[in-house]
Amino acid sequence: QPPQKDYDDLCGLPDLNEKTLLENLRSRFKQEKIYTYVGSILIVINPFKFLPIYNPKYVKMYDNHQLGKLEPHIYAVADVAYHAMLQRRKNQCIVISGESGSGKTQSTNFLIHHLTA
Repeated sequence: QPPQKDYDDLCGLPDLNEKTLLENLRSRFKQEKIYTYVGSILIVINPFKFLPIYNPKYVKMYDNHQLGKLEPHIYAVADVAYHAMLQRRKNQCIVISGESGSGKTQSTNFLIHHLTA
């Protein structure tokens, strides 16, 4: 079988069902791509290890970029909310949810890191 394409946005899956969704997430996770979009929603799979994707290079890369133009990242979500706040002059909200131990606190720290940068 030819290697299947992985989708960084699950909305792009040609056949969206539980099996293809999980296979896509598994494939991306094996490549250490822990972030995947579902439209404007970001799914994060906790790798339980530090990945080198949280440094000033990535902060700069995701600064003022449209969601979906670059590989999914928590910095992209933070940046979109920040710029929406500036443009619309209205408060923005980012909801982080998940099971205990799923990485909610760490994700919040990454969001704050990007916003303060």
